[in-house]
Formats: sequence, structure tokens, C-alpha cells
Amino acid sequence: MIDNEDITRLKEIFVTRQECDSDMSSMADKMSKTDARLAVIEYQQKLNNWLTAAIASGIVALVIKTYFGG
Repeated sequence: MIDNEDITRLKEIFVTRQECDSDMSSMADKMSKTDARLAVIEYQQKLNNWLTAAIASGIVALVIKTYFGG
């Protein structure tokens, strides 16, 4: 039969459901903050890519115009 010694030994080895729930909720809080930061970074990266493409296309057009007369 299982007695109190066995229960205390098992609590030393394994994580209880309450400890697991508290750990998971703290990780969920951290992940939500990280998700918000990543959304901002993704938006800025998208804007930067469009700006770079616009500048590069202007430079390519200028080079083509220079080589083919103008």
C-alpha cells in the first residue's frame, strides 16, 4: 500500500499539477509578450523590404537609362 513516505518521495521526483499549471501560465504570459514584439518587428521588416525594393528599382532604372542612352 502507498503511505505518506511514498507520496513525499514522489513529490520530490515529479511536478505536481498545480506547479505545472503555474509554470505554464507564466510561460504563456511571456509568449504573449514575445508575440507582440515579433508582430512589430515583422511589420517593420515588411516596410523596410518595400522601401529597399523601391530604391533598388529606381537605381536599376537609372542604370538602364544611362547605358541605353538618355
